[in-house]
Amino acid sequence: MDNNNQHTNNSATTGLLLEEPNVFEQSVSGREGFDFGKSGIPAVDVKLTLGTKLFRSEIANLPELSEVDVARHFTRLSTYNYSKDIGFYPLGSCTMKYNPKVANFAAGNPLFSETHPFQPTETAQGNLQLLYTLQNDLAEISGMDSVTLWPAAGSHGELTGMLMIKAFHTSKGNKRSKVIIPDSAHGTNPASAAICGYKIQQIKSNNDGLLDPSEVEKIMDEEVAAIMITNPNTLGIFEKNFKEIANIVHAKGGLVYVDGANLNALMGYVRMGDI
Repeated sequence: MDNNNQHTNNSATTGLLLEEPNVFEQSVSGREGFDFGKSGIPAVDVKLTLGTKLFRSEIANLPELSEVDVARHFTRLSTYNYSKDIGFYPLGSCTMKYNPKVANFAAGNPLFSETHPFQPTETAQGNLQLLYTLQNDLAEISGMDSVTLWPAAGSHGELTGMLMIKAFHTSKGNKRSKVIIPDSAHGTNPASAAICGYKIQQIKSNNDGLLDPSEVEKIMDEEVAAIMITNPNTLGIFEKNFKEIANIVHAKGGLVYVDGANLNALMGYVRMGDI
C-alpha cells in the first residue's frame, strides 16, 4: 500500500473484500481426494451393463482437488455468509428472526422430529399435546377462533387460506373470481391466489407506501372474493388504515387474508382477529 495515499479519500468506509477462487480455478490435474486402492473385486464393464445412452461422449470437466482443498474452500466460503446469528437480517416482510439455540435444540429432538407419520396415536401423545398447545397459543396471539397446523410452510399456509376462502364462497353459492393484492404484499400471494383459480387485481400503494382505502373501495365489488394484505407490508410499514379497508371488503361480502410473515411486529400490540 502507498502510505502517502491511504487517507486521501475522506469518504471511504470500512469494508471487507472477500476473494476465493472457484473450485475449477484451484483444480490440479491428477490430484485426488481419496484413493481406495485395489479392492480385489473383478472389474465390471459399466458401459456394457448400463448401456451407451447413459454415457457422456467426453469425460466430465470436473475439478481435481485434494480432500483438504475442498474442505478449506467450502469452509472459507461459509465464513463469508451473513446470517441472523451475526446481525440484523432484513428481507422485506419476511425478516429472519433469531431463534434461541435451546429452541432449535428442542425442535431437533429425534423423539419429536423423527416421529413416523403412521405412528399409533397412543404412542404419540406428547407430540399431539405439543401441537394442541401450539394451536391454542397461536389462536390467542392472533385473536382467531381456531388454528390449523396442516400447512408445512408460509406459502403453503397462503394456499390453505385461499382454499378456505374459496370453500367459503362456494358454500354460499357465491361465484367470485377476483382477489385484490397490493403491490406491497408478500411476493407469493399472487401465486397462491392464482393456483386457486382466482384472477389477480393488483392495487398500488400511495406515496407513503400505504394502501389507500378510497382506492380499495373503487375496485371492491361482488366479484372480489378477498383481499390479501401483508401487515406490516413488504416496505416494513404498518398499514394504519387496515381496519377501514377490512370494513370496505367485508361490506361487499369479501374476506380479508392477512399474511403472517411479520407477526412478530404486531404480537402483543394488536390481534388481527379482533379487528
